[in-house]
Amino acid sequence: MAWPSLCSRRLTTTNSYALLMLVLLLQKAGKGFSKAETEPANTSVAALDQPRFSHDQLTVNISVQRGSSVHLHCKVTGLRDQSVSWYRRKGSEIHLITWGFQTYHNDDRFSLTYDHPQDWRLRIKYVQDRDEGTYECQVSTYPPLTRTIHLHVVVPAIQILDDRGEVLTEKFYNSGSTIELQCVVANVPTASSLQLAWYHGENRLNYDARRGGVSVKTELRGTLAKSWLRVGDAKTEDSGIYYCNVTELSATSVTIHVVAEKYPAAMQGAWSPTTDRGVPWLVTTVLALLWFSVCNSCRDR
Repeated sequence: MAWPSLCSRRLTTTNSYALLMLVLLLQKAGKGFSKAETEPANTSVAALDQPRFSHDQLTVNISVQRGSSVHLHCKVTGLRDQSVSWYRRKGSEIHLITWGFQTYHNDDRFSLTYDHPQDWRLRIKYVQDRDEGTYECQVSTYPPLTRTIHLHVVVPAIQILDDRGEVLTEKFYNSGSTIELQCVVANVPTASSLQLAWYHGENRLNYDARRGGVSVKTELRGTLAKSWLRVGDAKTEDSGIYYCNVTELSATSVTIHVVAEKYPAAMQGAWSPTTDRGVPWLVTTVLALLWFSVCNSCRDR
């Protein structure tokens, strides 16, 4: 009768082991499910806590006119204890410009302007040709976050034209006539940001000019700017150098001569009115000499 008791004891022991194994498996599976369920959420929260740029594009091209100022923007959210720095890349070389709020560039035209709460702006004043190149804003994460800006410096093309559209460096006008000049500025990023001004020597010419009879008209469209200058009833004192000045940084000039003679030699070419009157006199003299020579020959015969 001991066999059933022994068999029951063995079944009970086997069931206990099976139950224990089942519990362990369920615990392990439960931990796995819990981990699988919580990891994505934790990852999402961690991702939101990481620094990131608030820009649609991480690589951009910017054009700026020579002599003007430019701000290179670097907007970072979730920065926490990380640092923001600006570098300039020249081939394989990297030159540090700013780190945090400190500037390490030896050119005081470069400075950091922090716009609360997230814009670390690199400012470059009086942009020069040598400033053209690649600039990088970097966040000190691992790996680092980088925003790249390619800066292009544009040099305006400035010309002064006459009323016929011919490029001028010098022109003559009769006294009493109207001086008409046109200044054309091309190859600029945005013409609407320009300021054009006319000068006669050091005196600015506009509607309020003491000279009177002065009119200025300016058009700014797209990448082209034009300005027309008219000076009525020109006098000899209106002679001199006239400048078309662009944003007080670039300029071109033309030399204007206002003469009193109706037909000045410089305007008519090599022959002046006085020279023209001398030509008939010279011809008459030569013909007279020939006539006397012929007459003397006839008398000798």
